[in-house]
Amino acid sequence: MDQGGRMSKFWLPWLVGMPSESAVAMCSMMFGGVLERFPKLRVCFAHGGGAFPYLVGRIEHGYNVRPDLCATENPFNPRKYVGKVYCDSLVHDESALHYLVHTMGEDKVILGSDYPFPLGEHHPGKLIESISDWSSELKVQAKISL
Repeated sequence: MDQGGRMSKFWLPWLVGMPSESAVAMCSMMFGGVLERFPKLRVCFAHGGGAFPYLVGRIEHGYNVRPDLCATENPFNPRKYVGKVYCDSLVHDESALHYLVHTMGEDKVILGSDYPFPLGEHHPGKLIESISDWSSELKVQAKISL
């Protein structure tokens, strides 16, 4: 994770760098064909999958318009893997958590705490419990682990 240059201020490596790295890891596994070579592999990405869930349309578009750059090691659209990988729930925002569950799947978001790091949820699961329009079943599902 880059900690120099423009990332050296404002705690940006933690606030922006880590979610960016999570998205890079997801794209690398998908574009690199890792999930094709190991179809039974179960992977969970931290930080709610980072930027990936919010960029999946852009990532898919890149795959479609530049397969010469994106599909060099795996011929499958990266959207194929949405709903097949797990993300943790550590997004610190109710709207973001709603979007994450909608995008990745109700059964693909699990409790994340980021313990013992300073950006962790002080009370793991509190955000999940606070969402009034989620069923108790969804809340339980989101708090179980792999």
